[in-house]
Amino acid sequence: MEAMGFHEHSSASFAWTAASFAGPDAYMVDIASDLAKAYAEVREGRGFVVIRGLPLDGSLEDFVQAVEHLGEHFGHLLSQNAQGETVGHVIDASGEDPTPRMYRSNLELRPHSDITAMIALACWQKSLSGGASVLVSGITVHDELRRCTPAALPPLYRGYHYHRLGEQGPEDEPTTPYRVPVFANRGGALSVRYQRAGIAAGHRERGVPLDEADIAALNAFDAVAKAPENRIAFYLERGDVLVVNNYTVMHARTAFQNDPAPGRERRLVRLWLDREGFRDVPPEFKLFPTNGVPPQPGAACTYDFRKLYAEDPIGTGGIPKVLS
Repeated sequence: MEAMGFHEHSSASFAWTAASFAGPDAYMVDIASDLAKAYAEVREGRGFVVIRGLPLDGSLEDFVQAVEHLGEHFGHLLSQNAQGETVGHVIDASGEDPTPRMYRSNLELRPHSDITAMIALACWQKSLSGGASVLVSGITVHDELRRCTPAALPPLYRGYHYHRLGEQGPEDEPTTPYRVPVFANRGGALSVRYQRAGIAAGHRERGVPLDEADIAALNAFDAVAKAPENRIAFYLERGDVLVVNNYTVMHARTAFQNDPAPGRERRLVRLWLDREGFRDVPPEFKLFPTNGVPPQPGAACTYDFRKLYAEDPIGTGGIPKVLS
């Protein structure tokens, strides 16, 4: 994955001590300078950085505030759901939520894009086992498909309808009425937007089945994205923050098992971020009028992905892995 420099992952890290976030102004100047470099790396370099050393000696609320403060150096916070929440907690909520979003389970998450420009994931607590972070370059997937499976590209450029998961406004359709391209080239810059389960759900809802060419294209995309030589996998340590360019790099996660001790459950703090002039992408990349999920009083995510995977293993690409 030399196009993204993924083989040089360690050089894309920035490390500070916890005191840097609470120290004198000189520390803050250094942080601002480093974060400007980190933002440039995310926007026009490898497409991701790992930032180390967020303070862990306070409460979870203190940690969230530090993550939000760091995120402000990259862009403004977006709403992540119809409730208007700008801070998400990536935990296994499957025992308390009958239809949890996939990220709120312990299931494997395959390479995908969120509906934002940047995503930040900060580690408050690791899992007992599993839960590795995985990154895949969308540019690498595109170029490998062009080299080996060029017939997959036209359906992917045409795009697909996405399900809005019940978080749309009262006047909006439950799916995107327009097709969202997987790949798009604007001004010589290639961008990617991909979430296969959302595609399968959208087409089932609209009664527009994915045809053989679509399935073949999605399978080819997934085969390249999951190839070991085309991805990196690593564990975020406590106090680490991963910031990703959501238009060039897809993220994923391996299945995980929580520590049974109270308060030791895996928890990542998630931000969705955008910034004026970040990247020229098609307006169809947005599933709603703006990036993120606009607040909609009374609306909530109601889509059952476990049911979708069970009923449509071909469209979704199969049931994700879960650690037993």
